[in-house]
Amino acid sequence: MRLIDIPQSVTVFTEQRMRDQNLFTLGDLMQQAPGVSVMPFDGANPDFRSRGYSLEQAYDGIPAASPGSGTQEFELAIYERVELLRGPAGVTQGAGQPGGIINFVRKRGSREARLSAAASAGSHSNRRIEIDAGAPLNAAGTLRGRAVGTFQERDYFHDVTHDRKWLGYLALDADLDSATVLSLAFARQVDNLRSPSMGLPAYLDGRFLDVSRSLHVYPSWNRFFWATNESSAELSRQLGDGWEVRARAVHRTVDKFYKDAYPSTGVNPATMRATYARRAAALDFQRTGADLYASGPVKLFGRSHALVIGYNWEQRLASNRNVTYSAVPNVSIFQPETVAEPDGDFARGNDNRVTQSGLYTQARLSLADPLTLALGARVTRYRSESRAIAPSPVTPFVTGAMERGEVTPSVALLWHLAAGINAYVSYADIFFPQALFDAAGQVLDPRVGKQVELGAKGNFLDGRLNASAAMFRSRDRNRALYTGVGDIYTAAGTVEVRGVEFEVGGRPLPELNLSAGYTWLSTEYGVHPTLEGSQFSTFEPKHSVKLYARWQPGWMRGLFVGGGVTANSALLGSGVPGLREQGGYAVANVQAGYTFARGVTMSVAVNNLFDRTYWARVGGLNTYNTYADPRSVLLSVRGSY
Repeated sequence: MRLIDIPQSVTVFTEQRMRDQNLFTLGDLMQQAPGVSVMPFDGANPDFRSRGYSLEQAYDGIPAASPGSGTQEFELAIYERVELLRGPAGVTQGAGQPGGIINFVRKRGSREARLSAAASAGSHSNRRIEIDAGAPLNAAGTLRGRAVGTFQERDYFHDVTHDRKWLGYLALDADLDSATVLSLAFARQVDNLRSPSMGLPAYLDGRFLDVSRSLHVYPSWNRFFWATNESSAELSRQLGDGWEVRARAVHRTVDKFYKDAYPSTGVNPATMRATYARRAAALDFQRTGADLYASGPVKLFGRSHALVIGYNWEQRLASNRNVTYSAVPNVSIFQPETVAEPDGDFARGNDNRVTQSGLYTQARLSLADPLTLALGARVTRYRSESRAIAPSPVTPFVTGAMERGEVTPSVALLWHLAAGINAYVSYADIFFPQALFDAAGQVLDPRVGKQVELGAKGNFLDGRLNASAAMFRSRDRNRALYTGVGDIYTAAGTVEVRGVEFEVGGRPLPELNLSAGYTWLSTEYGVHPTLEGSQFSTFEPKHSVKLYARWQPGWMRGLFVGGGVTANSALLGSGVPGLREQGGYAVANVQAGYTFARGVTMSVAVNNLFDRTYWARVGGLNTYNTYADPRSVLLSVRGSY
């Protein structure tokens, strides 16, 4: 569907843009996404927030219940594009947060022979290689393959941390007949991270530490390990008269292990000492999802309409075994190596299983030449269960949250103002189950995030430039509030979110690529016993600007220069107003390069050009007060054939 025909805010990152800006990871990409705030975590992917909430995920359109921050995602080299929808996506997603959804669209077998390879090296011993090859595998071109591989090894600006990871991806597409295509893919990524940083603690009185950006307060024996495998399959068939049916499935497993020590208290400013907690955990995670849908045109009352009807299912199982070792008091944050590495078996274990399925439909009804009515609805079944596993005493699964027949509607009216220009008003919502109980012993009704959005989108210069503007307002109701009695809650809380977004992207001139976005956001508690009227999402700025431009002057063929600016207003995070917060800041990045004959490109990129010192995340007294990366340089060579 064209961007201007989607009645919500959408941004698409193409493979070309990811290459141009050296966007290797999802964290890199989200730094450039309008309306998205990035919160660093512990070396894996950060947490991403939009319109007050964490973003959900989907893979080739198959919804995925998000396991939360710190989950490893594949490098972007295996994706053809990444799509970002801001606002509720309940019709196709089912349960989730109302902030929006990230959809990853993987690469397919190539219809033409192609080969690209890249190597880069930069600050902090950052070294990376990438290869991407594809070709028809038979003379008729009915069997096609694609292979992608990456390897990266790097240090960080703070001491000790070292990361080593690799990725492999294979895709195979086969034309079973002239109307049927089977697509298979497999990916594996392994990441060994030594002594990752979870940011700095703060002083006991709440102030930021007065220390160098490079200070690392974690022992060198800290380690994180991830191994992620994903298998996927898709079968599509053209039925005639514009109709098609698609069946898709994906299975992902993640093996995660970590063992670490970290400051569990604030730092005494007189002694610069804190207490260190020690822990270890192993997580076995698996997710299986499937989606089946049919779509096509419908003739009714002399006009042409469009209809989609589908069903999807997903199950997620997370098995966690962990242990908390004895804490070590009175440790100098300048000497974390004095904290000994503990040894001992896991002490606890638990399984958490989430299963959801839903029947959904969307119809686009042409009411008149300038008017289109878009209607959608989903009926969802949802269940979350948990149990104890060894080494804890084993118990059967116990149901937490459960919803049957939860209806999620959406409706939008689009007005075609002129060729390539649409205005729209839309309503969408999404629900989020709550495993808490009221005074009658019943599970609370799910939270429901409702959003109304008013906007306009345009496609200009023969499709080379897209522009959009939107105003939105959402209300998150039925939020659990504690009654003060036992474990009894009531579904009475609310949160109000308002905002404005502007976005322009494309090629306004033959030699200029441009992306620009501005967001104004206000989030506040509505009904709440103590926080009513105060800011809800303290990790998102009220104002944010993201700009990027790449210029290829016509007077020197092959030369290109580019640059961008990211600017935010003040952030409070988990800090204290007036004491521990990040003021407004702007960060500039630049790049330049030259494309030689035979498709070889050399480029150099400088991030944080003016070496701005600021907090990328404001955390608590113990961790997550995280300095942003200082100035860094990356030299890259890429060849395409």
